Amino acid sequence: MNTVFSLLFTPLGRYAAIGVIILMTLTGVYYKIRRDAVAEIEAAATADVLRRTQNAVGASDALDLSPDRVRDPDKHRRD
Repeated sequence: MNTVFSLLFTPLGRYAAIGVIILMTLTGVYYKIRRDAVAEIEAAATADVLRRTQNAVGASDALDLSPDRVRDPDKHRRD
């Protein structure tokens, strides 16, 4: 353990420690950006699903679904 601490006090050890700190910082920034991007894509997909669901519900509200009109002819001719 003493050799690790004594290595940090040498010029080469300081450069190695600074390099490790920079590498860890850049790795942390990369994963933070990646996690935020994934969350943004998932939020956009969820918003799209909600918009489609609302449009489907809105379209079905415009239909007349009363049981009295089941046998009424519609505009489509079927032979």
